[in-house]
This record gives sequence, C-alpha cells and structure tokens, in this order.
Amino acid sequence: MSQSFTITGRQKLSGPYPVQGNKNAALPLLCAALLSKSVVRFENVPRIADVASLLQLIEALSVNVSWENGTLLVDSRKFRGGEPPFELVEKLRGSVLLLGALAPHLDSISCPLPGGCPIGRRSFDMHWDVFRAAGFSVMEGSGTVTLTRAEEVADPQVYLKESSVTATENALILFSALGQGLIENPAREPHVLTLVTFLRQLGCQIELHPHYFRVQNGPSNQAKDFTFRVPADYIDAGTIAIAAAVTGGEVDLLGVTREDFLPIQNVFERFRVQFDEKSPNVIQVKGGELENPPQVTAGLWPSFPTDLVSLAIVLATQGRGPCLIHDWMYEARMFFIDKLVRMGATITMCDPHRVMVEGPTLLRGIQLESPDIRAGMALVVAGLCADGVTTIEHTEVIERGYENVAERLTSIGALIEG
Repeated sequence: MSQSFTITGRQKLSGPYPVQGNKNAALPLLCAALLSKSVVRFENVPRIADVASLLQLIEALSVNVSWENGTLLVDSRKFRGGEPPFELVEKLRGSVLLLGALAPHLDSISCPLPGGCPIGRRSFDMHWDVFRAAGFSVMEGSGTVTLTRAEEVADPQVYLKESSVTATENALILFSALGQGLIENPAREPHVLTLVTFLRQLGCQIELHPHYFRVQNGPSNQAKDFTFRVPADYIDAGTIAIAAAVTGGEVDLLGVTREDFLPIQNVFERFRVQFDEKSPNVIQVKGGELENPPQVTAGLWPSFPTDLVSLAIVLATQGRGPCLIHDWMYEARMFFIDKLVRMGATITMCDPHRVMVEGPTLLRGIQLESPDIRAGMALVVAGLCADGVTTIEHTEVIERGYENVAERLTSIGALIEG
C-alpha cells in the first residue's frame, strides 16, 4: 500500500542527528560477504527497504541473516551459489552486485535485468565488460541476462569506459572471488574504498594505484568470523545539512567525517551554509542568509555527488540569485522540478541535464507524489521550508534509501507525520 507524509513547514531544525549507515556501502558489502564463508557481523547497517530486499535475495541463496541488537549477522558458510529469484532481482538495481559473487560458482546463470529508480538510462554495459574480461559470455534477452562461462582467464583485465561505481564494485567482488584481476579507470568513491577494506579483511590482496586497482589473491582459505562497521552515509548527512539550511536551523551531524563530507561541504559553503567541525565525527551545520553560487555541477568523486542534485535544487530555491544546476549523468534527474514549480519555485529547464533556479522564493504546501528516492526526499525538504501543509504520497519509495524518515526528522524538530 502507498504510504504518505504530512509536513507542517517552516519549523527550524535543531539538535543532534545520528547520520545513518551508508546505503551505497552496505549493498556491495553484503554481496561481498558471500565470499567470506564465515559469519560477518555488520554494524551500522541502515534499516531501509533496499537493504531488506537484498537480504531476501541473499537468504534465497542458502545464507542465514539475522539482527541482534541492531547488528546484522550474515552467515555464508552454506553458500554454494544458485540463481536469485526473478521477482526479487527486479525490485533492486543493486542486486547486479550479486553476480560477482555468484558467477564463479556456476557454469551459467540467468536473471532479470535489475530494477531501480527511473532517473535515466543506466546501462549495464560496463558490468558486462567486467564479466566478458573474466571469460563469461553475456547475452541479454527481453529484460533478462544470461552469463555463461566460455573460457578460463587466468588474469582478467578490464578498462571501464566510465568510472562506474557499481561496475568497479562488481569487478572487485568477481576478481576477488576468482583470485586475480586488473581494473583500469576504477571509481574511487568512499564506499568503493570501504569495499576494498572489507575484501582485504577477508584476506584478499588489493593494490590501489592512481589509475588502476590490482587484485592479487582472493579470500583466505581459513575463514574466520569478524565484525565490520558500515560508515556513515554522506548523502544522508548532506540531505540534513540542506534541511537545516533552508529552515534556518542548527543541527549536529553525528558520525560523519570531514574527509568524506568535504566535497559536499565545499559546495554548500558556496551557498553560504555555515559549518563547524566540533570533533572528528561531529559536524555542525547552520542556516542563515543563503546566496546562490553561479553554477553547481555533479560529477565523479570527489566532485559533487549526483545523489544530492535534487536536494541542491531545493537549496537553490531558498538562496539569493540565479544558480545553474547541471547533472550530466542522468537525463531524468531533473524531471521532478514541475512539482517544485507548483509549490512556487522559479525554475527553468534548459535541457534534460540542466536547470536554472532563481531564488529566494517562498514555497507553499501542496499535495505531491514521490517519483524516486532522491527527488522524493527533496520534496520532503521542500515541505519542511514551505508555508502551510505539504502532503507527499508514495513515500515508500523514499524509504528505499532513507531510514525511518518521519521519526528521525521529528527528533530534530520537524512536524511530520507518516
């Protein structure tokens, strides 16, 4: 059933906010845990719908999962491979990362093309390049893909035409499972490096060079149980920083480090959002008189992350002056702006990848629907600073990526029911 939020706007957010675990780190970590053949205790895993969907998939592969006092236990000692259920794969784009762990166990594997948010054409071609480099043939059908072992490749090497995060993660998992491999032009987002740290803890030797990653051996044959902590989600931190800024609030972001937050903070400071590093794991953010920079462009890390573009548009509606916001990655990222215009925002779409925002404007509460995770959360933040009451339908989409949204925002002063 569809869920909804009802938000009474113009309430200043203030107080401590524990940043949730990183969604984009948790999904590849859970897939890589299948290589451990042991029990891994994951701390700080976000309790979100996408994680729940992936855990259902993993359980269908003879892996036991359980929660103990907020810690997630993944027991892969009985994992021997298998084909994931079609109906579960279709729900979650991140399920493509399971193929890296599954393919070495099987001569052939078929599954539907993984689903996800409708933010644009996100090709799987670079993933298939990874598997072809490792000796698999790849055949796409009508909404399905089949990987078949065609030859043995002793030292697979792949050049990624773009520094795709998930293709890099799939290559790290696959090449670690195979025991060797070279990834050229890899992504270097913090959650990619978290996966490298995890694989090293399994016993894999992975060298990081400026232009390539080299996997030199796979997991240790001597499986041992261990604990691993999922880092804080800098997208969640950035979301709340914007919410604090547009409501004129003052929020302490708990658990996020300056190193992982720096590319985001640098852009926000151009909007005159104020930051204070109170300790190595606490960053305070304050709202004030916001001023728009001429342009914000999303890019590969350490550039401004695409997952915050929708929210940056809301921030720009409250800043003074014009701001061009550009996301060259996804042509449907901007397709929710009509909803902000209905709320009173002054936004012009230049093309599918660029919008011009003129601020500040007083937004007004209306009834809306959430189109995807990030745009949906952007509408929530717009509702927080809008005059009157905003109702957002289909918020179950938002909770694919954000944990207990209503409760967590209420804890810092929002008036939100859902």
